[in-house]
This record gives sequence, C-alpha cells and structure tokens, in this order.
Amino acid sequence: MGTYCNRIDAAEGVPLRSTVLRTGASRPARGHTEYSMFESPTRDRPGPIDTLLNLRGYHLVNAVVAFLFASTGPVALILTVGIKGGLNAEDIASWIFIGFVGGGTLTLIISHVYRQPLAFGWTISGTAIIGPALMKYPFPEIVGTYMVTGALMLLLGMTGSFKRLMNVTPVPIVMAMVAGVFLKFGVLAVDAFDKALWIAVAATGAFFVCSFSPRVARFVPPVLIALVAGAVVAVQTGQFQLTEPITDWLAQPKFFEPRFSEASLIELVLPLAISVLALQNAQGIAILRVEGHQPPSNTITIASGLGSFVFGVYGSVNTCLTGPVNAILAAHGERRYHFIGAYFWGLLAIAFGLTAPFVTRIALAVPEAFIYILGGLAMLGVLRQAFVASFSGRFTMGALVTFVITITDLIPGINVNMLGIGAPFWGLVFGFATSLLIERHDFKAEKKPAAEAEEEEIKALPPPSDAIAAEAVAHAHDDEIRSLTVISPSPSPHTYRVLIALKEKRLPYRFIEDMTWQAGQGVSENPLSRNPLLKVGERKSFVDPRVILDYLEAIRPDPPLMPVGRDEAFEVGRWEVLAEGVSGIVIDLYIESARPFPFESEEWVRRQQTRVLDSLATLADMLGDREYCVGDRFTRADIALAAMLDHLDLQFPTFDWRRAYGNLTLYFSRMRDRPSIREVLGSY
Repeated sequence: MGTYCNRIDAAEGVPLRSTVLRTGASRPARGHTEYSMFESPTRDRPGPIDTLLNLRGYHLVNAVVAFLFASTGPVALILTVGIKGGLNAEDIASWIFIGFVGGGTLTLIISHVYRQPLAFGWTISGTAIIGPALMKYPFPEIVGTYMVTGALMLLLGMTGSFKRLMNVTPVPIVMAMVAGVFLKFGVLAVDAFDKALWIAVAATGAFFVCSFSPRVARFVPPVLIALVAGAVVAVQTGQFQLTEPITDWLAQPKFFEPRFSEASLIELVLPLAISVLALQNAQGIAILRVEGHQPPSNTITIASGLGSFVFGVYGSVNTCLTGPVNAILAAHGERRYHFIGAYFWGLLAIAFGLTAPFVTRIALAVPEAFIYILGGLAMLGVLRQAFVASFSGRFTMGALVTFVITITDLIPGINVNMLGIGAPFWGLVFGFATSLLIERHDFKAEKKPAAEAEEEEIKALPPPSDAIAAEAVAHAHDDEIRSLTVISPSPSPHTYRVLIALKEKRLPYRFIEDMTWQAGQGVSENPLSRNPLLKVGERKSFVDPRVILDYLEAIRPDPPLMPVGRDEAFEVGRWEVLAEGVSGIVIDLYIESARPFPFESEEWVRRQQTRVLDSLATLADMLGDREYCVGDRFTRADIALAAMLDHLDLQFPTFDWRRAYGNLTLYFSRMRDRPSIREVLGSY
C-alpha cells in the first residue's frame, strides 16, 4: 500500500514530478512545455465493477432523452434536406445509418477511454448548409467536400491549433453562444403548450412534482417521470400515430465515390469546418468544462476529422461532438460517472442506425410537442448554467453581443448568414472583437496568474508561527526537505491542500496511501487519526492541514502562500475555516446517506444542507468578482476553496452549486487550470 514515485531535478533540487503511480501520467514542471497529439486520459478511472455499482436510472433516462432529440428533429432535417436535394430513399437511409452507427461507435470508444460523456454525431448546422448545395452539385462532389473538410480538421487537431484557439477564447463568450443556441429549446418548450396542451401540462407537472422531493428525485429522475406522463397522454389522446406502414427494418449502407470540384470546395469546406469546430465542438467542449470535465480538445478534433473521412463516403455529413446531447448527458448525477449515460446513448444510436428505416418511422410518429417539452425540461439546468457562466464575471459585454447575435436565428425575417455561415459563429467573432476593444482589462486579468508564476518577483515573507520558524531554521537542511512523506488512507480535501502546497513550493515528497493510525496503540504520532499525516524523516511528524502548511511555509518561504499583513493573514484563516467546515459537513452527509432509510434523520440532514448552502452563499459573497480569495495573489485560501469545491462535486453532487453561484463556477474553472491544482485534483 505504499507505492509512490518521486523524481528530483539534480540541478535545482526540486521535484519535476511527484505523484502516486496509480493516479495517471504526471505533468511537466512549470516552465516546461509538453505537446501531445492525443491528450492522455487519467489513470484514476472507474473500472468495470465500480461502473456497474454506480449505474443509476438517470444515466439511462438522460441517454433516452438525448436519443429522442437526435432521432427526431435532426432526422427530420436530414429527410427534408435529402428529399429537396434529390436524394433517393437508399441514399438517405445510408446517411442516417452511418451517422448513427459511426457516431455511436466513436462515442463508446472515446467516452470509455476518457471516462467522460463524449457523444459524437453529425453536424446539424452542416446539414442545413448542405441543403442548398445539393441543388447545385452532384452528391459525389458533396462527399468530396466532406473529405477535404475532414482533412482540414485532422490538421487542426494534430497540430493542436483548435485547442489553442479554445484556450484563448474566453469561456463567458463561448457560453453566451451556447445560451443563445439552447434558448431555442426553452422557447420550443413553451410553444408546446400551444401545440399540445395536455401533453405539456402532464409532462411539466410530473417533472416539478417529482422535483419537489430531493429523496425521490435522487432515485427517480424527474425527466423520466415527465417522459412517462407525456407518453401516456400522447397515446391516450391519439397523438402518437404512424403515418406510413413500416416495410423495411434494416438499413443498407451505400458507398459513394467522392469527386472534387473547385466550386464546391470553395463554397462548402470553410462553412462545414466552422459548423463542426466553432459551433458544435465548441458548444460541447464549453458545456463539459463548465460541468467540471476536461474534454480532450485535440482528440475530439482528430476524431471529427477521421469520422468525416470514414463516414462521409457512406453519405453522412461531417462528424462532430454533439452539443445538446452532451449537455443532457452531463446534466444530472455525479460528474465522475456521467460517461455511463454516453454508453447508453452510443448503444441506442447504433441500434437506431442498424434499424434506421423502422425506428425513423416510429420516432417521427412521436408528436413534436412531446419532444420539445422533454428537451426544454432537460435543458433547464443547462440553460441556466450557460447564462450564469456568461454574465456573472468577466467579458460581460462581449458575452452580451455574442448572445444577441446568436438569438437572431430565433427571430423570423432576420437572417445573419454572411458568407454562408450562420449567426452563432458570427456571434463568437463579434463578441470576441467587442471584448478585445472595450474589455482588454479582462484579458489582462486572465493572463495575470501565468505572468505572476513566471515573471513577477516574489518577496520572502516571515513565517506564520515563531515556534515553527525557530524549529525550521534549526533543522531545515537539504536532507530534511528531501524526506517529506504524506500519508493518507485516501485522498481527501485536507490531503489535496497539502499536496497542492507542496507542488506550489516545488518541494519533493512521497505520497503513501495507508492508514495513519492503529486503534488501541496508546501513544501515537496521530492519536486523533486526522488526515493527512506529514512525516519529516523518521522522528518528526505533523497532523492537521493548517499546521502542516505552516511548517511548509517555514522551510520553503518562496513562493509565499500566506500574506504579510495581519488582516490578510486572518482573512486567509477565515476562508480556511469555512472551507474545512463545508468539507466536514459533506463527509457527514455522505456517511448519513449510506445508513438504512429508517435511521436517517430528516431534520438533521436538512439542517446540514442548510449549513452548506449558507456557507456557499457566504463564500460566493466574499469572493465577489475577485480573481483570488485574498489580496491580488494565490494563497492558502485559494487552495482551501478549490479543494472544497472539488470535494463537493465528488462526494455530494446533489448540491448543484455551479448553477447557483456563477462567480464560484468561473473561479473554480480558472483554478483548475493552475498547474499545481490541475495535477492534484486531476490525478486523484
């Protein structure tokens, strides 16, 4: 149980890597750069048994709702475009077959590798672009544009260009585009009350009745109840009807030999690439990032390019990461197991593709209002989160311009379609330009952490404790610094804080996953059984994260993690107390939830939940729109807050703090990009 790895830079005496072997690939030290064509998945991934034990009903429900989206409106669009463009039934069936089977297969493979909900399909906006082109060019020439577009995406993925573009584009601007695109689903849900009142009333009523009880919603997803209630009313009122008899059951793929013409390539390649990368993939990546995932942008881009190559010759428009589907898959449940919903979605997509003629008729027999109301209910949380992420922090003017331009697609008579490219892309362009012109200070603030880390001279600060300082001065020899060992039975928010501080101070250490105490042993170095335990050599040890952090500050003052001023130092302590308190309550709630139902105390649970919510509200108010918790630099307060928020996600995901506190969402997103935090929280 004591496996560890520790590498020391011989020249500087500081660790380049210091991670547990079981946790995943380590990252280069600050100042070093490393490029990888395919992002490495973390090794701390749920195994088959862990996955089965954490399979929940909402995983299947989310997949079904996402599948209904993909198999109704988008399929209807393919049918409309194909028929108007002169494609025959075999051509259209091949398109639907390979789009679903290929996308479902990519989803299963990549979601399994990265253990994230990474659902692939085809670009809906690209389908709209292809519609008019089918009336001008033979279909083999359209297929040729799919090939060239796929090659362009492969190049962007292999060079990392798209990932760099996503990294420099402010998250609020991208999320404003997402909010503008997804607003349509909310509007269509409202319109469903006009088109099918009783279906909409039944589904909405069931959704909110189920949502009133957190205990019920925890085991029976409200969207599932809404789906069942709406389906029952649809059948009872005779609104579920097959318009044509079903004759064919299995799809027959058809190969198209691509042809290339200068006119079609000039007209279509750039708009198709933008529809995949700037509209579809950017949506999906932004949504997953806000939900706490780290989607592999390079891998996604390369997969989109390869899918465009392979699937295009069977008639499917270019492959992409689907925004709405991933939004639904990541909308509920514990983040760590969102990928299970992607498994279900992939299997449903493959089954749909194989039986495309049959299932398409069934899907088109479902009333539009039923799909719209389900989609709107499923998207409520995502839409709210998109608005919070767009307008609660920096780049608000750029986000506003992006949103206004994007929603022009919802207004009849207005068509922002310059150069054949739709409004969402131009919303991104003009929103980004607006922020460059009038919100330059926000760009500078975004770059400030990196500048401080690499260029700003850091002053040495006096240690926080005279006793620890004197002890450290007497004993802080190189041998002592090199003999730090962190012991904890499993990583916890307190352990995270110590590991992050060690990485910030570039101190070499060993991490040993083991018990820090044994019951009944009497005199002990850790009689309170607190985690973690820091051992310094063989004779000295410290417990309690704040005592350990004081000691680290004493033996390695640079870079400082405690402010000089007394008021700011006490302010850091205030943040640490609040963060520790929330983490302790979350652990208690997690333990309480494992008890048999009759022994749970409803009143006690409600009281603890209220304490957590009040603490989060207080922390959000204390943070405001500041970049750091205390002062203008990274401190132990930031370490405590980041570790607590991550722990909240992991142990008690039913507290959906991201949707309630946009400034905490943006803050945590920035902190996760800091190397020390990314290495620790991204590893364990």
